[in-house]
Amino acid sequence: MKEQNLPSGHHEHAATIDWSVLETLRSLRRQGGPDPGTKLINIFINSSPALLDSMRTAIMAAAPEALANAAHSMKSGSLNMGALGLGELCAKLEKIGRGGTTDGAEDLLEKTQREYLAVVAAFKRTLSES
Repeated sequence: MKEQNLPSGHHEHAATIDWSVLETLRSLRRQGGPDPGTKLINIFINSSPALLDSMRTAIMAAAPEALANAAHSMKSGSLNMGALGLGELCAKLEKIGRGGTTDGAEDLLEKTQREYLAVVAAFKRTLSES
């Protein structure tokens, strides 16, 4: 799959998204039925803040296992939606937690938060064009 930073018609955003993933999801739409891509984007947007909060709480509590679990969940969801940059950052957070520490995770979580916001902005622009 090819990584793309911009969907057609978009001129700027920082998120690294493989838009072919969303296109594949949308191709599963039955005639007259709901768009599965739109449904999954909304689920992703609504469920991810809790995972970011869980990671932040785990870091503040020095709870590496909780960090790894939340990061793993967000990594999976991100990659399934084509949010490759976000998935990569979550994988790094997961690795830190699996290593039995939270050291260095706070700065990485801030980068993850910024990437998440860019992904959400890109997805919302896509939804508004649908």
